[in-house]
Amino acid sequence: MSLAVTRLRSGGLIATYRCQSACPHCLYRGGPARAPEYIDQGMATELFAKALSLGATAMHVGGGEPLADPLSLAGVLAAAAEAGMPIEYVETSGSWFEDAGEAAEILAELGSMGLSRLLVSISPMHNGFIPLRKTLGTIEAARRAGLEVLPWQEHFLGDLRAFDPDTTHPFREYLERFGPDYPGRILERVWIHLGGRAFDLFGPVLGRKPVAMVLAGASADCRGELTDASHFHMDLYGDYTPGLCSGLAIRVKDLGEPLDPEFYPILSTLAESGIRGLYDYAANLEDFTASPEGYVNKCELCQDIRRHLSERGWFESTELAPAEFYALP
Repeated sequence: MSLAVTRLRSGGLIATYRCQSACPHCLYRGGPARAPEYIDQGMATELFAKALSLGATAMHVGGGEPLADPLSLAGVLAAAAEAGMPIEYVETSGSWFEDAGEAAEILAELGSMGLSRLLVSISPMHNGFIPLRKTLGTIEAARRAGLEVLPWQEHFLGDLRAFDPDTTHPFREYLERFGPDYPGRILERVWIHLGGRAFDLFGPVLGRKPVAMVLAGASADCRGELTDASHFHMDLYGDYTPGLCSGLAIRVKDLGEPLDPEFYPILSTLAESGIRGLYDYAANLEDFTASPEGYVNKCELCQDIRRHLSERGWFESTELAPAEFYALP
């Protein structure tokens, strides 16, 4: 049976992958090395309309850093209003914050265009690139602008306040202060989807298993994960991320109908025979060799196989997207 994504719930629009931060847990590998493109208003309108047609009730705007380009973000808000898509919140790390008055003015202007709620990311991972002063300044500026603020995750403030608020603090400083098991304790406090860079950060504390053990314990297929639309993402290139499998893409125009295996061979393999099928293909036909360090789970193995295919110039489909996900650290 062909894979199909026919119903959507609540999700997000990735307006850009460019970000001042290259957080070590980032699912989408955002960072300053990513292309500076930002979604245009026309594409945003199309994506919002498609999501609504498949049952989505609301979306948020994330990245990358959406507020790195307030004018383009205003276009996204206008697109949402045109399509009739409610915007739950806009995500920000506060990396753009410089002056309290200027920040409040920018946010108030965006508020007049439909922005009502700002999610401000707070974590030790972000603090490696963003001083706490900017994070707190963004929160205060949003409140001055009359926006509702969602500090995410506020419980980390105690950890961040152990350091100088005016400078950044690489994650190694947190390991030195709180101990080598600190990443494991982070996972006890907040849910973080393992994907993208997160495997590098949390793999050492979670432990890795040999590829044979990963394959033996894997589910028969990945259809459930690939069709999960409870928290979906669409991006500026017109791609939909199936489940939360970053680095895999379905063209948004193909949502709602069964996917043609000829154009989606990787996704079709995963849907029919899971990671075992993809591993067998890659090992037998694409010279893939598993890492001797092993893998946290089947998802890390899948990501490694896809990286290998991308490096070999995989051209059978457009599923491995965006290309920068695999090409940049």
